[in-house]
Amino acid sequence: MNDKRENILSASIELLVSKGLHAITVAEITAKAKVGIGTFYKHFKDKEDLVQQIWIWQKKEEADYIFNNYSAEDLSVQEQYFFLWERVVRYFIEHPTEYYFSYQFASSNILTEEINSIAMKRFLVFDELYEEGLKQNLFKPLKANHLRLFTFSTINGWILWAKDEQIPFTDATIQLFLKMSWDSIKI
Repeated sequence: MNDKRENILSASIELLVSKGLHAITVAEITAKAKVGIGTFYKHFKDKEDLVQQIWIWQKKEEADYIFNNYSAEDLSVQEQYFFLWERVVRYFIEHPTEYYFSYQFASSNILTEEINSIAMKRFLVFDELYEEGLKQNLFKPLKANHLRLFTFSTINGWILWAKDEQIPFTDATIQLFLKMSWDSIKI
């Protein structure tokens, strides 16, 4: 990736999380990224395009982390669930700016269906996991993507709550909340 483009992405995600999309200017972004305004417009049409490109970039980084050393082979549905969702939790704990960006923009209408299909392509593994669990009659009768969205929302909310309440993210606490999320969808 182009260094200047990546500088813009990195600077922008921090500004978006701290100030919000409508409170930041392109001049502010380029000053933080140490690039000219023309460089911004060379890579992005506008701030909405920037958010879309950050979403794709951030989800690639997140997927690289989550799926590193992952193989569903020889793992039960429950073992896959715990492995993958623990990786999600740990990614967001280790990358708080990305967590807050994802939390703020996951349901934004700026993220079109096309952008989401690009950004979320690798995350379809979660839907495959839920499909298999449904076939095995492990989960409540919802669509696989609804189970994924429910679990993501539950875990996302828990991370936010734990941060606000200053609950330490210990291995035991993470496992407890993963078990609670598993228990909420299993039959």
